[in-house]
Amino acid sequence: MTSKFHPRNSRLSLYLKLGKFRLCLLVLFTGMIGYGLGVSEFNLLQCSGFLIGTLLTALGANALNQCWERQRDGLMARTRNRPLPTGMLSLFEALTVALMSSLVGVAILWFLVNPLTSALGVLTLVTYLLLYTPIKPISPAAVLVGAIPGAIPPIMGWSAATNTVSIPALVLGFVLFLWQIPHFMALASIYKIDYQKGGYQLLPDDPAIDKVTRSIIVVFSLALLSISLLAPAAGLGHSLFLVSALILGGALLFLSVQFYRKYSIENARNVFRASIIYLPVLLTILLIDQRVLIA
Repeated sequence: MTSKFHPRNSRLSLYLKLGKFRLCLLVLFTGMIGYGLGVSEFNLLQCSGFLIGTLLTALGANALNQCWERQRDGLMARTRNRPLPTGMLSLFEALTVALMSSLVGVAILWFLVNPLTSALGVLTLVTYLLLYTPIKPISPAAVLVGAIPGAIPPIMGWSAATNTVSIPALVLGFVLFLWQIPHFMALASIYKIDYQKGGYQLLPDDPAIDKVTRSIIVVFSLALLSISLLAPAAGLGHSLFLVSALILGGALLFLSVQFYRKYSIENARNVFRASIIYLPVLLTILLIDQRVLIA
């Protein structure tokens, strides 16, 4: 009972946990990369509206996801201490906060940014909640479906800056889509037993025995490397980005092949860790190469 009333379990802290705030920081980062690449004249009100609206929308989507999966979360070691399984938040309170956050976030994007970006925010909510979440317990296809809302934030950033969705924005989103597959499948391989306890069907086989999951990780790592090397042809990045994409993507592919050749939790962790390094480093270099070095 002591932990329930610990100062760290203040309402704000619980709401941030409910909305997976740390995951939202990645959403904001990728969104701002898209904004930074697309913007021609910085607008403080527009940028602030995009950040706040995107954050609230993402927090709301994650909170609604936790409301939906609260019983399954209670069965898994990595999620059983979340606010709903522990009873630190009631379902009614969590739903109220989640819905308010989502609605306010979408409204801010509409009025302070533009309707297109707001519509993309709604698309993220719909695909995450109504497609990805219900498919997770029944089919590994959920991993592909779940990569769609994860790919939208940089497109939202671009649309916030330009009020359009052009080819470079779509290529950037596709890079995010491809990245999520080895990233999440490596994670699911590490926690496969925990996910099974929760009743999730996120992998097509047992990667410790079979090679379908490991093959998919290799294929998508190769696709990610290929698309990133082709990105300059679509107007994203120049020589620095190209060299960085080759090095980072090559390293991720190498570790994926190592995991394919020999299953081990450590090899899965290596792929997962490499994917965590890959994305922020590559996108930061892309922004520098596109907006700073050619200025």
